[in-house]
Amino acid sequence: MSLRINKADAAALVRAAAAEAERGPLDQSWVNKVETLSQLCEEGVSKTHIAFLGTAMIAKAMHRQADLFAIKPEHAGDNPNAFSARTLCHGVLVPLAAELGVNIGVTGREPLNNQPYFRMTRLDDGTPVHAGGREAFDYMVELVRELQGLPNESAARAALCAFIAVRRRYQPRYVDHDGRAVITPDHLVAAIRALVLDDSENGRRAQAVVAGLMDAVTNPERVESGRINDPSRKFPGDVCLRSTTDPAVWEKAFEVRDKPVMESDVQIFGKKCIDMGVREAALVMVAERQPPLDAAALAQWANQFGLGLTLFHGWEIFVDQALFWAPPPKPVAANSAVGLIHRRLVAVEASPAAVALWQQLTRA
Repeated sequence: MSLRINKADAAALVRAAAAEAERGPLDQSWVNKVETLSQLCEEGVSKTHIAFLGTAMIAKAMHRQADLFAIKPEHAGDNPNAFSARTLCHGVLVPLAAELGVNIGVTGREPLNNQPYFRMTRLDDGTPVHAGGREAFDYMVELVRELQGLPNESAARAALCAFIAVRRRYQPRYVDHDGRAVITPDHLVAAIRALVLDDSENGRRAQAVVAGLMDAVTNPERVESGRINDPSRKFPGDVCLRSTTDPAVWEKAFEVRDKPVMESDVQIFGKKCIDMGVREAALVMVAERQPPLDAAALAQWANQFGLGLTLFHGWEIFVDQALFWAPPPKPVAANSAVGLIHRRLVAVEASPAAVALWQQLTRA
């Protein structure tokens, strides 16, 4: 029989710890440790380790005897102190993090369904970890070992308070779109260029712009734009349009690149669209140093597969086409696009600085 952690009691504990974290004082040693892990995760490829540490802290603050390495009772034999980390994370940490404004590194509802935790039978079972996240993972395991050795629930609760305080500082705080944009189509292009040139954010800003412009063209419910580098993403492109007659069918797919694109990049994206049954593909290439491509040769290649291929060089032509095909006149569509792009910046988890800059660039 494994350890069962009451979700309601655990939620009450987390809320109380959040209140304590606001009042202070905090355990500075744990503040420093959580900050170190946060920085390692920012520099690495995975932030799921933050969610796992928070889950382990809750378990230990609830039950001193919890075995923080026996995270899957079905693989723990007769260990009475094993607990389901996935259940505790999904049922307590995720909803409470949203309620209390605590950034746990990932935004999905099931953080521990990500690798390496999905494959683990216990925390120290040698499951392979991505090299880019190895340093953060190893450091997190050290912290879990330290948690495991804490003498009582109060000490674990102090660690949890520090975790909440530090990770609240990582929670994005977005300014709201205030609806005061009065912008011409030409000004919109200039604002978009300035936004993307200021900071790529690994393509987030450019992707949000394209998604927002497609929202202006059609019903936003048809427009799908996933998180950057989402390993579970099954979309054919960065921004996709669903069919009006069958939402399960992709009608168009856009790949958005703010880095120089080679002809092979176009073909790789086109092949993905072909494989996923998409008949219309477009590359939006907005890098300042984008070399010219042989559009005729690429069109000939695409025609072999019955693929419609469109290449947009720079923001001007893409924005002009989007505003032309939007239902209202261009000046109206341009102002509508400002708010739609704002919402997409938030949705792709662009930085608060990006959202603030967008408002600054587009405000009258």
